[in-house]
Amino acid sequence: MNSGYLLLIVVVFSFLLILSQRIVARHKRMFRGFIVSMAILLMIRYEYHTENLIGYAIALFISFVYWILIGRYNEVGDDDQTGIKVYGLDD
Repeated sequence: MNSGYLLLIVVVFSFLLILSQRIVARHKRMFRGFIVSMAILLMIRYEYHTENLIGYAIALFISFVYWILIGRYNEVGDDDQTGIKVYGLDD
């Protein structure tokens, strides 16, 4: 088992999955599709199938723990401009 490759897969996919939780709702489906396509390409391209599967499982677990501890309580804001408030000169 190649532990360096496994660590690389875990770090990269954990980062991507956590990032996909924090982006705007309308872009989530496209970004998660990108993550799945990258995972499929890695499975096809390299012969480290067990390392890939173990790395994906660990990355999903880390992403789930992040969602449990932080993501549920801190919702992602809207991309809408009505949420921006400017304090200053009265117009």
